[in-house]
Amino acid sequence: MSSEGHPRAAKMVKQAKKQVESKLGKIWWAILLRGILAIALAACAFIWPDKTISILVKLLGAYFLIDGIVGAIAAYRGKGGITQLTPAVVSLALGLVLLLWTGVSAKLFLILVGVWLIVQGVGLFIDAWKTRSGAPERGLTMWIAVAVVIIGLVFVFWTDTGLVSISWLIGLGAAILGCLLIFLATRIRTLRQHVQNLGSMSDE
Repeated sequence: MSSEGHPRAAKMVKQAKKQVESKLGKIWWAILLRGILAIALAACAFIWPDKTISILVKLLGAYFLIDGIVGAIAAYRGKGGITQLTPAVVSLALGLVLLLWTGVSAKLFLILVGVWLIVQGVGLFIDAWKTRSGAPERGLTMWIAVAVVIIGLVFVFWTDTGLVSISWLIGLGAAILGCLLIFLATRIRTLRQHVQNLGSMSDE
């Protein structure tokens, strides 16, 4: 390689490292936290499936609120566009609705949960579509997005069910979403570390 080629390659590696740091590197922790929160929600739904609908509504409302705050912070730090901010705003809005609106019916409750899942899935899919085609996390994110949308559609159209079934359905959806998000977060963190290592090698 010529004397000019090595500095140019090093510069390209540094630019790639900077891009990952400014995008995925700053939001992997938020994806991980959202996954952990979803697993916690699933555990609650499985452990107490026979609680009253009011308790279930408040529990999910608190989850939506926290998830929205985490998502908004991640969108701000990662300088995300409207596709990253919209799911966070929807989470915040639905969280406030479920926490403040007393007497919500089970059917409306499931529809709201389904809408939330669909919005989250569409946001994930759009973010993945904008990622460069060779990125290893692109395909995984798309599959996660499709799975989340399908779960959301089940919630919207399967509303004639009892309280225990609602709890188990929420628990199943939250468990799947949580596991996928945690796996995605570890992949993003691994990618970040790999690029950092490349940057360190280029500096030598």
